[in-house]
This record gives sequence, structure tokens and C-alpha cells, in this order.
Amino acid sequence: MRLAQEAKLNPEGLIADTPTANVVTEPIEPCPERSSQPENSPPYASFGQVHAVKEKKAADDLAAMILADLGKVAGCPTHGISVTVYGSNPWNSWLSFGTKTGPLPNKVELQEFCDLITERLKRLYDVAE
Repeated sequence: MRLAQEAKLNPEGLIADTPTANVVTEPIEPCPERSSQPENSPPYASFGQVHAVKEKKAADDLAAMILADLGKVAGCPTHGISVTVYGSNPWNSWLSFGTKTGPLPNKVELQEFCDLITERLKRLYDVAE
């Protein structure tokens, strides 16, 4: 505190006894070679405002994709199972079992797996109208 009281200010408001060699008097501009963004990218790309365009598929194609993935699950019936895709954005799927499926001990697992497949496909595709 005593040093602060003893320091004298010059007319510019600087302390007279301090060296001014490190004082920057010009504005600092960003260095272009240190830029974190590629040259061709828009300036707002780093803020997550650019959205990827999803491919559009017909509802029947999406239902066929879900059914094909379900067919790979052990214990999935080959007959009497159907998938319906409905809605546009966000779209949903409905898994139904007919009488030809017979007794189905893993019905809940198949429905949960259908939901997982649907969520994965929702990130990739939109329903074409």
C-alpha cells in the first residue's frame, strides 16, 4: 500500500516510474494462419447451427428396413409380423403381430428392438410425402 501511495502519475495517467516497453498501443488483429475454421466453412458452423439434410425415404421403404433388421433377431417370427411407419416429422413405427406368429415369448424384446431401430433410422431419414 505504501508503494501505491508513493507512485506518482504523469499527465497521461501512467505511473512515471514504470517502463512502457510492454504497453501495446495498436489494436490486435487475429492471425489468419491460426484460424480454427476451414476457409470454406461459414462463420457460424462452429456453433452447431448447420443441420445435415436427411435423406427422404418412403414410409413403406422405412417399414421394410425395420422389418429386415427385426428379422435378424433370434426368435423373430417369419410370418404374421408387420411394421407400419406413420407420421411425417417426427415419424413413428408400429409393430404388430398377427395370428400366424403363434405363441411369442419374446414379444416385448422385439417391440423394444423395433423402437431402437426406429430411433436410429429417424436420425438418418425423413419420410417422403
